[in-house]
Amino acid sequence: MSETLLRPEAAVVDGGVRLEPCIRIEGGFITDIVDADHSQGPFTDVSGTLLPGLIDLQVNGAAGLGVDEATPEALNRIAKQVADGAAAAFLPTLISAEFSKLREQIRAVADWISSKPSSGATPLGIHVEGPFLELHGAHDASVMLRPSPERVGELLEAGQGHIRLLTLAPEVPGAVQAVAQLRQAGVTVALGHGKAGKQTQACIEAGASMITHLFNACGDDHHRRPGLAGIALDDERLTCSLIADGYHVHPIALRNAYRCLGSDRFVLVTDAVSAMGMPDGQYHLAGSQVYLKNGIVRNQSGGLAGSAICMADAGENFLRWFPHLGPWSLAQAASKRPAELIATSQWGAIEVGKRARFAVLSSAGKLSSLDF
Repeated sequence: MSETLLRPEAAVVDGGVRLEPCIRIEGGFITDIVDADHSQGPFTDVSGTLLPGLIDLQVNGAAGLGVDEATPEALNRIAKQVADGAAAAFLPTLISAEFSKLREQIRAVADWISSKPSSGATPLGIHVEGPFLELHGAHDASVMLRPSPERVGELLEAGQGHIRLLTLAPEVPGAVQAVAQLRQAGVTVALGHGKAGKQTQACIEAGASMITHLFNACGDDHHRRPGLAGIALDDERLTCSLIADGYHVHPIALRNAYRCLGSDRFVLVTDAVSAMGMPDGQYHLAGSQVYLKNGIVRNQSGGLAGSAICMADAGENFLRWFPHLGPWSLAQAASKRPAELIATSQWGAIEVGKRARFAVLSSAGKLSSLDF
């Protein structure tokens, strides 16, 4: 088995940033981490700071293609574009669709994951966003449903064990029971696309642990009537994903959220659609036309409809908008916490036994990927 001795200028290791560690890699996994002067070369030197591979929990599409197309060819191209954007792993995301069609999409994406695609970003499972929603946003309002035990069971069956994250609205009838059923099946449950009300706390008690794209499609928030966003910032059981494209959430709001959430509850996602990696033009999201212009993706009514950023963009924005933070904080938000949320043990840190998939932060603040 071939061995590589990687020697970065610095790396996020052991809860901090360590200078010039030697990382031994065999068969695509990290087998040892020592000081460089305690290991025999030759070394593969890396300029910049090494981070664990970035994980994007919400990718609807890329390279002009949508996850909902659900063919191996489309999914392989999306995975390559995601990797080109500095993410090592991701959750291909399916949004609300007519129920039988959504089941077919989930089954097809699950089949692709089971085939263990060998190139591009690694799919760690499926994120199903809908159809059990209240505020439709860019989703098709006509396909919204209540999450009955039978419907939840049908989605789980179609997913063949590959559904890792499901977003639902806390106030739809049946939401509390659905959270419990999904948690019993090992699925992480996020709350989103809905308002806060009497059921929200019950959903959290039942095991919901995340908020999908905080501030977006979270209903109204008022200092006398906290909405879903206000509850999320306050409740330490909830981790929040945020879209750091500068359009979905203003940088000031991102910083204020981080002050409340800290490194343990703040996660970066892209919510990228088929426009990721593409020039301005017309694209699609779940069969509807969307338009990319000057970095912003909108639907026909002018509302935001996902983003066109990759994880490199999100991470670079994070470091630019949070100048007091650095590589360790970015690794928490874009690798460690995402891995913990979906309970994947081989990702999220530069540690012995983890996958040898990395991101590299250059001295100029640019992110790229590095795989073995």
